[in-house]
Amino acid sequence: MGKSFSRAVFSFKTKVLKPNINKLYQNAEAALQVADISELNFKKRQNLLEHACMHSHFYKEKYAGLPFTEEGIKSEEDFFEIPPLTRAELQANFKTIKADNVGWLQYRKASTSGSTGLPISVLHDRRYPAMLIRWRIQSWWGVQPWENQAFVYRFERSFSERLKNKTLLWPTKRIFLAAADLNSEKINKFVRDFNRLKPTLLQGFVDIMFEFALYLLDNNIKIHPPKMVWVTSAPLFQEQRELMEKAFGAPVCDQYGNTEILVIAAECPEQKGLHVMHDTAHVEFVDENNRPVPPNTTGKILLTDLTNFAFPLIRYEIGDRGRYMENSCSCGRPLPLMENIKGRQTVNIKTPSGLLIRGEHLMAMFDGYMKVFREIQLCQEADFSVCIDYVPRSDNQGTKEIEKMAQLLRQRARSEIVVTYKEVHKIQRVNQKTPLIINR
Repeated sequence: MGKSFSRAVFSFKTKVLKPNINKLYQNAEAALQVADISELNFKKRQNLLEHACMHSHFYKEKYAGLPFTEEGIKSEEDFFEIPPLTRAELQANFKTIKADNVGWLQYRKASTSGSTGLPISVLHDRRYPAMLIRWRIQSWWGVQPWENQAFVYRFERSFSERLKNKTLLWPTKRIFLAAADLNSEKINKFVRDFNRLKPTLLQGFVDIMFEFALYLLDNNIKIHPPKMVWVTSAPLFQEQRELMEKAFGAPVCDQYGNTEILVIAAECPEQKGLHVMHDTAHVEFVDENNRPVPPNTTGKILLTDLTNFAFPLIRYEIGDRGRYMENSCSCGRPLPLMENIKGRQTVNIKTPSGLLIRGEHLMAMFDGYMKVFREIQLCQEADFSVCIDYVPRSDNQGTKEIEKMAQLLRQRARSEIVVTYKEVHKIQRVNQKTPLIINR
């Protein structure tokens, strides 16, 4: 079936069967045309805070006695006085954070794996689906929701999910590759389906997509180039990006999102940083006193979800670090730019003197040495010693590179820790994820 038919069916579904979705998408597009998107962002924060103070028992207690509970916030300075929400608070107060004026059909539960900290659960507000912002981002790359798309997931989808997918998305096709229990037969079938259906989008987690890219390169397999390759869930090394773009024949779009807030920022085709979705998420980079740091200065990230009134997240301390960029993007979109996330984990390498080596520092140090590896992982023991586990792309590869990486880490740690390395067949996974750093 042609794209014109698929587009017509999609248009019918969204405009006639689900007019609310169509309206919300039009509003998302219109948000980028407003005179001052920062003013829109602030107004949404005001509304969210007022709602939380009225309908969330947790926030009523947390903010009790603070001036803005009665008067609201009038300025950015007022907003900075709001105490952040910690992951520990989120874990301990799941039931009371939920708003008391939403029904069970208006939200769905989602949980983190706990691979980079405390496992937690949140509720997503169904009244503003994340797919609307995904559609907007994909449109920047020329990808439309009625076109065929391909996904590389960790696990096989259930029969009911596959049936639901075929029914709801018809006539658009979605194809899936499950990384669990992967073999060449499954990969080759996925490649055949891919080349037959010619999807415009290929999406998956960084580590799985990188492994798929290496398989194609190592076996000289070509796929029909999609319009974009969307990766998420982990920091992206520049050399990983280059190899994936070579294997897939398409540009890679890096995205920042998490279980708590699914879509926070993403690249446009200029690939000069991540555009923050300023109309749906408020992102702060702050110092240890929770005050904003200047652009180009790294700080801890505080997140406010501007669309979730079922389970308000206000100045949520996610545990990540990053920074705003001073420059604006040549694409002309009025969305602020943040640097690609390099320190998504709260786990650091520590030395006896108290020196912390963060994930973003390791990313910067090791970028330039990654082409010969499938994966690496730093394992720190209680005695502060670190072993760099690595999986080479092929036999007799990576020895010089891993020696240099170990040397760089020793220097960065001021020779306070013992750094060794060893070749392994696979990297240790924590709740199906592959953290860069593991503290044992």
